[in-house]
Amino acid sequence: MRNRTRRLGLSGLIAIAALSASLVIPATMFAAGPAVTTATVCSDTHWPRSVQGMPTTLKAGARAGDYIWHNSTGWHLRATHPGTTKVTFSGRIVSTAPITVTPYRLEASDSLVLSADKLTLTYRFANYGHLDGFDFKTACARKLVFGGAMAGTKLPVGRIWIGYYGKHPLQNPFAVWRTS
Repeated sequence: MRNRTRRLGLSGLIAIAALSASLVIPATMFAAGPAVTTATVCSDTHWPRSVQGMPTTLKAGARAGDYIWHNSTGWHLRATHPGTTKVTFSGRIVSTAPITVTPYRLEASDSLVLSADKLTLTYRFANYGHLDGFDFKTACARKLVFGGAMAGTKLPVGRIWIGYYGKHPLQNPFAVWRTS
């Protein structure tokens, strides 16, 4: 009787082992099959609260400088200055992921240049007291680095307004990191 119980127990273990083995699929079976890809999905809303919303002081003819913000449609940069004389604004934005850009009220002589790898956006435009600039989006960038100049001179931080409250960065150029 004892041998019979052992044989039944052993056969039960062998049956369970065989069943378990049939559920394990060798990795080599996937090599010849169709490729499976997963898309990385990120939200463009995960930027610091301090950059959200258009600066309240932005309007045509406002204090000279760059106005930068983020909202539900992406990133925005505008430049203006008081008066109607020509002032040239220029700069560069470097991203850790590709950028797409759309001009905003630029003239024919103004330029937006996106590098071949789409990670660096260089801009230069003549402003006559109106609003010039561009809108851009990033593909899941972790960090953006902004640097700006006016009339060929690096903008002082007091001439850069960021987000709804128009905070100034600590330096130029400055970095903004995604929060998640």
